[in-house]
Amino acid sequence: MRLLSLAKSSVGSCRHNAACQCRLIPVGLVQHGGGCCRGWLMGWIQSLLSVFQDKREMLDLSDFNDDVAWTVAWTPLVGGGTNFCTHRARRTKSLTSSSLSFKTTFSAYLFSAAFLAVGPVWLISAIGQVATGGVDGGAFLMSLLFPLLFMAIGAFLIWRMRSKECCFDQFSSQFIQGTTVHNLKDVHAIQLIREYVRGNKNSYYSYELNLVCRDGSRLNVTDHGSLAAIREDAQLLGTYLNRPVWDVIDFRIPDGLSGGDGKFGALRTNLLRS
Repeated sequence: MRLLSLAKSSVGSCRHNAACQCRLIPVGLVQHGGGCCRGWLMGWIQSLLSVFQDKREMLDLSDFNDDVAWTVAWTPLVGGGTNFCTHRARRTKSLTSSSLSFKTTFSAYLFSAAFLAVGPVWLISAIGQVATGGVDGGAFLMSLLFPLLFMAIGAFLIWRMRSKECCFDQFSSQFIQGTTVHNLKDVHAIQLIREYVRGNKNSYYSYELNLVCRDGSRLNVTDHGSLAAIREDAQLLGTYLNRPVWDVIDFRIPDGLSGGDGKFGALRTNLLRS
């Protein structure tokens, strides 16, 4: 509605001068010797562009009151991501200890199973065509590549998501992800950031849950497109580990705020002065 009203306001003569006879040409430029509409045109363009601007509040690291926040990167750690929830946190309690695990969701398995199901269906269809004489043996062998490809994609997706499953165990003070083991004592905070993923057909936001270590390095726990789920799991993990959650999803990241470079100290000094 805002864009429509702006477009309607551009029709007709200049609103600043009743005697003005300027006219708008198709490319949107004003032809007028006096230039009385130049300021109005620039204001119209700025109003149009403001619709697409990021209006979130700028991130101020001094709000964390933590020196580690100035050494960690605030850019996405893992490229890409999905537009649906792939992993959820589950806490398990026993008589002697408790653990918290991130497990693959049913929707993620269902997405992968769709690729696995296409392969056998395609294969059965190809066999039926050979039996009825619809295709020859050579074409049948070529048609086997497609179902095998889909089955390979489905198997890879399941393997990939299972490899991202992890477990936090306070009794052993370990964070285990796949075959990698980390010491929970090195975990300083939990970081939540977002990433805009551009696709060929659609674009979406993906959200990262990362562990921030005391030396400023990061470890990715999960990365998916469900904002409500990842925030809930981050709070659950923060409570379990007794660590703060640095949620900057609703903030704009200042340019150059990537951590670990020479400009970072200067940026910190300027922010603290102001």
